[in-house]
Amino acid sequence: MVPIVITSVVIIGAVLTLFVLAGKQYSTFIEENKADFQFVFLAPASLYLIDKTKLIERLAGRLIVIQQRVAVLYMAGKAVPQYTKMFLAQVVSSALICLLGGAVFALLGGGDKRFIVIGLILALILPAISIQKLGEKTTRRKQDIIFELPEFSSKVALLVNAGETVQKAIVRCTLMKQDNPNPLYKELGEAVTKIRNGESFGHVLEDFSKRCAVQEVSVFTTTILLNYRRGGDQLSLSLRELSQGLWEKRKTISKTRGEEASSKLVFPMVLIFVVVLVIVAFPALRIF
Repeated sequence: MVPIVITSVVIIGAVLTLFVLAGKQYSTFIEENKADFQFVFLAPASLYLIDKTKLIERLAGRLIVIQQRVAVLYMAGKAVPQYTKMFLAQVVSSALICLLGGAVFALLGGGDKRFIVIGLILALILPAISIQKLGEKTTRRKQDIIFELPEFSSKVALLVNAGETVQKAIVRCTLMKQDNPNPLYKELGEAVTKIRNGESFGHVLEDFSKRCAVQEVSVFTTTILLNYRRGGDQLSLSLRELSQGLWEKRKTISKTRGEEASSKLVFPMVLIFVVVLVIVAFPALRIF
């Protein structure tokens, strides 16, 4: 019992020490890059630990995938290193919370080592889950963009066919959906702002394609850049042909999401069935 109590006190003391050593040196960094990261209250201690252990330098080769996902998901631009560091701080914070919780419960439980073991196991599992969730969010964002792209492409084709210039068609279609939270329209909103500020149309579309980081968007922008100088029927026809393929991909995404939703309902349905079975069978079992 005594070793467990000592271990718990050491863990709690270590976390508090990290807080004291970190002080307020990371306040500005956290405020500028917190985005929607979790466990921000533990970020100073985690960032201090990351810097002192040189975790980013040690894991540089393994962080490439995470950096790519962070860049796509948070549209970080030049702030990719800062956002990646904040994501690592979230991962470290989740581990610290598990260890800290295990230590506190071990003390309250009179030195029960099971709490320490559970905390250690969770400290290993939660960081892996955080990294997996990052990948899932990136995939979800890609699907959201592809889901809205065929409708946007069809509207642009319709306006161009009606005699509108492609720049004005893109601006009009974007403004019609400016309150839509879909990431496609967020990126289009930034592109429209640049077009209105007089930036080169070709450069704006290329930058838009890079920020989206979706192959279908790249095909869409390439189609526009190759044909918009010709205008008229040629561009409209190309966009309509592209839209047909995009609509098929939208159907596939809808089908996939429907299957995922159905699979998530399996466990609750089984649980409800078991509960109902117990309620119905319990009186009969008591008779026997």
